[in-house]
Amino acid sequence: MNSPLLKRVMSAVVAILLFIYLGYQVYNSNYKQIQTETASYASTSDSVQATGTAIRKESLINKQVNGVITYVISDGGKIANGGKVANVYASEQNVEAQRQIENLDSEIAKLQRLSTPGDTYAANLDSISKQINLKLTGLLGTINSGEYNDLGREDLQYLLNERQIVTAKVKNFNTRIATLQAQRNTLSAASSPAIGAITANASGYFISKTDGFESVFDYSKVLTMTAAELKEKQKIKPAPQNGAVGKICQNFDWYFACVVPADQAVKFHEGDKASITFPFSSSESIPVTVAAVNQANKDAEAAVILQSSNMNSSIASIRNTTAQIQVEDYTGIRVSQKAIHFVTVEKTTKDKNGKSNTVKKEVKGVFVMHGSEIQFRQIISLFSTENYVICKVNPTQDELMTDSTVKLFDEVVVEGTDLFDGKVIN
Repeated sequence: MNSPLLKRVMSAVVAILLFIYLGYQVYNSNYKQIQTETASYASTSDSVQATGTAIRKESLINKQVNGVITYVISDGGKIANGGKVANVYASEQNVEAQRQIENLDSEIAKLQRLSTPGDTYAANLDSISKQINLKLTGLLGTINSGEYNDLGREDLQYLLNERQIVTAKVKNFNTRIATLQAQRNTLSAASSPAIGAITANASGYFISKTDGFESVFDYSKVLTMTAAELKEKQKIKPAPQNGAVGKICQNFDWYFACVVPADQAVKFHEGDKASITFPFSSSESIPVTVAAVNQANKDAEAAVILQSSNMNSSIASIRNTTAQIQVEDYTGIRVSQKAIHFVTVEKTTKDKNGKSNTVKKEVKGVFVMHGSEIQFRQIISLFSTENYVICKVNPTQDELMTDSTVKLFDEVVVEGTDLFDGKVIN
């Protein structure tokens, strides 16, 4: 034992053991055997992306026109049978002159309204200022979104002029009105009026563009169309009919028909409500109803027919396009997929005669921390992805094999080994 070499070896061994012990203590103090995540409320929607076709009951407006057409109604606007949809002018110069005259008439009418004693003089300055601020904020948002066609500058100009009247900075706009009226009279004298008009041949929604698909689909047979029939018709490349200057969507209900694979078809049920967006046309969400799901068998692709009565200029321009269909919204408790376990549990129930009956079943659930104890709680899944599960908030006792389910703010175990119900964590 007096050997210097042996003493050095023993000292080295003791030092290594001490280092290992200290390292273990540091590791043990900084590493938790159980990792948890707080359960939270979440909302999501199950969606299906599909390429489909808008199908409407369309009647073409055919008219031979010798001149320049200017539409007086926007796409998607309602029109009565015989109502005017467009004027015909002899030249582009006359069209431009008429457009300027209409703009001048609009500005003159607004200035005359501001110059007439009435509501303007009783207007509240604070209210006007708030409206101006809102318009300016909206204007900036519109510019940032790139929608330069809907800036709302005329409304903002009206409010600014109104504030000048209310604050007595100007008495009226008579001088400006006289200047505008003189410009209008000059334009009117130098231009020619419309040489003709185009009227609607039916009542419904007006659409100025035609594409040839008006005669491809039979509107009366849309609900019975199969996936094969729809795919065959979508291959057709029709040409717009010569002489057609627009069309009327005669029935306010229109359809979006698409083909989806079997695993997506199970998400659609006739009569269900859904919503649809067309990302290449508009960000607007359109409410629809599942009108039909035509499928040869459960393993075959299906023709899904969605029905809507909403209409505007963006919707009116849609024909063959990609759609994002929000099938159903889900709200519940969100937990990580890492927290999901399958555990066999027992449940004892009593029948109407008071006789006990024990049922054993494997159920899906999570482990939660309850003080220093781990408890297993069954979950009823509403919706799941690769990363998380949305669980039902208040499942019934008939649905559960455990006494309770996961709750908001529960500390759900996402990492740990040797987990079991009732395990105590020191």
